Amino acid sequence: MANPLTLYVPIKQDEKSQATAQAIYANFVEGVQKGLDGSNIVHYARVTLIPNASGGGTNAIMLITTFDGPMNPYLDFFWNNEGTKLAFATIAAIALNPPNPPVTNPNGFQNFINSNNLNEGASPGSVGDLYEAYPQTVKEIKHVSAK
Repeated sequence: MANPLTLYVPIKQDEKSQATAQAIYANFVEGVQKGLDGSNIVHYARVTLIPNASGGGTNAIMLITTFDGPMNPYLDFFWNNEGTKLAFATIAAIALNPPNPPVTNPNGFQNFINSNNLNEGASPGSVGDLYEAYPQTVKEIKHVSAK
């Protein structure tokens, strides 16, 4: 069963944070592709920038992924991968409300992600708002595609 992550992080409104958000957006796929390919659990991943109501600048960054398995083992994989760990650390660094205390271990990482996950309200064993058209895992899909 696939599961969603919709990480919504309002960001600081200073020039440096705004530029960092733009850079995350512009370089997202290139920056995380190797780690995501190696995970064999991520179906889809994307970043989008939520504009300020005024139309100028970015209010928040949203990371949307669909992955196989439960949330915390998924997060453990990314904590242990330097490229994706850096991507999440960069998001945390520009957060309007950064993790306190700063993230220095897997538990802090899980807490930050889970507390900013808009899908967190789904009941155990349910993905709530995720429509799933196929039941195969990423490994199963790659196995069939390789034949």
